[in-house]
Amino acid sequence: MRDNFFSTKEALKKIGISRNTLFLWFKHRKIPEVRRDRNGHRIFTDRDIRTILSYKNKLLPPKENRFAKG
Repeated sequence: MRDNFFSTKEALKKIGISRNTLFLWFKHRKIPEVRRDRNGHRIFTDRDIRTILSYKNKLLPPKENRFAKG
């Protein structure tokens, strides 16, 4: 089976986030780094996109409200 590869622009469109958000997630190691082509450009597989979507859609517990009365 041959993997389909996507450019950063194509991946961003599929994931629905901004370029800045994606690069911040890479920088802060929220998502694993992806492969690069011989020119150093990131290339995304379907699996990479699913992994990033999984992180994007992850539910977090609500933060404690410091101002709640009680």
